[in-house]
Amino acid sequence: MRVVAGLVLLLSLGAGVVALADGDPPFRRTTPRGSFGRDGPALVVGVPGGRAWGIESGLIPVPAIGTAMHVTMSVEDPAVREAFVRIAWYDRATGRPKQFAIADATFVHADQTATFDVPLDPPAGAVAYRVRVLARLHTPDAISSAAAIRAVLSSPFASTRAMPPTRLLP
Repeated sequence: MRVVAGLVLLLSLGAGVVALADGDPPFRRTTPRGSFGRDGPALVVGVPGGRAWGIESGLIPVPAIGTAMHVTMSVEDPAVREAFVRIAWYDRATGRPKQFAIADATFVHADQTATFDVPLDPPAGAVAYRVRVLARLHTPDAISSAAAIRAVLSSPFASTRAMPPTRLLP
């Protein structure tokens, strides 16, 4: 039944690209096996098992130093082990650049809602970033409900909070 609901949602969303509001970057699924939609300001995400899957924004130019994003995320499906926001940093803002660093925000688990700020302080050499809302399931061959994760993301704002650890990738 979950698979059918997910497929219906996928078909209704067409290409699966949704913008938050005018001027905000569009988001897309990181796998065609996932689901993605909107409910007012919330991004609604469903994911298959395996590695971390979800949605990602288009490339966004690096913000001013000391910028953050406010996030409220809830996980409504017990199949989800953890959901989180990841910021991926790039050295180019065009084409299909390869990420060279990532920063993961707070993990949110099934039946939890969390509100937190995600610092957007770029590592040296970054010129663009993507915002990802990702999740991992307990079982690799499972699929979550189409509305497993709900995330409301603010526009970037000036912040003085400390940045999370950023991992430079090989």
